[in-house]
Amino acid sequence: MKALEIDDRLESLISELEFKDAKEVIKDSLFTEILYRISKFTDEVNWFNDKYGKTLEEFKKEYESKAEDYEKYDDLMAWEFAQQGKEYWEKKLEELKSVL
Repeated sequence: MKALEIDDRLESLISELEFKDAKEVIKDSLFTEILYRISKFTDEVNWFNDKYGKTLEEFKKEYESKAEDYEKYDDLMAWEFAQQGKEYWEKKLEELKSVL
């Protein structure tokens, strides 16, 4: 792994912001970004839960038992993507926590 060289001006800013070092800044930034992504995907999952009044699993089971509906198919694909994204970033958050 290549070492990151930190300019003295950046070191000064890091200190002023009360971070221990550049590594802490990077971890904090990653933590914040991952939480943002989880929040975004969670909002989308909740929006679909509210729209249909059921969970993704319930909606998918109902959708598969009925005739093709393109609007619902589009929602199903978006809902599944949001759920998968949420789960993916939750796993990444746990990975990050393990190195903090």
